[in-house]
Amino acid sequence: MSNLIPGDPSSDSGWEQLPPSLPAVGILAGLSTESLANLASYGVYASYKDGTEVIEEGREQDRLYILVEGELQIFASVSGQEMSLAKVEPGECIGELAVLVPGPASATVRTIADSVLWSMDGDSLRSYISDHPGGGGVFLMGMAQILSTRLHEANHRISENNITPAFVPPRMEAVITAPSASQTSFFEMIKKSLAGEQKVKISTEIKL
Repeated sequence: MSNLIPGDPSSDSGWEQLPPSLPAVGILAGLSTESLANLASYGVYASYKDGTEVIEEGREQDRLYILVEGELQIFASVSGQEMSLAKVEPGECIGELAVLVPGPASATVRTIADSVLWSMDGDSLRSYISDHPGGGGVFLMGMAQILSTRLHEANHRISENNITPAFVPPRMEAVITAPSASQTSFFEMIKKSLAGEQKVKISTEIKL
């Protein structure tokens, strides 16, 4: 079932050598060697040269990526300029939310060294969970932990950098701001702003 792909996730050509194993760290830390091998067969490997864009901000994204070898940099557009957000080391994942809720990517991900990534889409994830419920449960727990950690990190950045989010639902003039709201009231405002709307535009202004 596995697709072993050098460079292009749509290619059918194989590797001259077997691709590296998925690392048992991060989101995959709780999986056994056998479970890692099973999981790998439900996704695809791809190799990328240094400087290649893996994900482009604003483009539809529906895959979970795990960096197997190399290094990635995450960037986002702020006031028309590219801002570096974070580096991704082997074993770390990106796109864990997109595989559950596909949509436009919120940031650009670019290789800063020759890299190998493994990825899977939502259909493949559901198939793996159905075929391997034990490993699937451990994998989902790993995803939940990563999402929880990143939510806490985002809240910390909002607090430390005095970020003021503004939510503007389509076809509506109202703007919701939360300059000093608590986490609970902040997300209550988000829920109210989303009532009856499928999409919202989110903008942030960072005051340093």
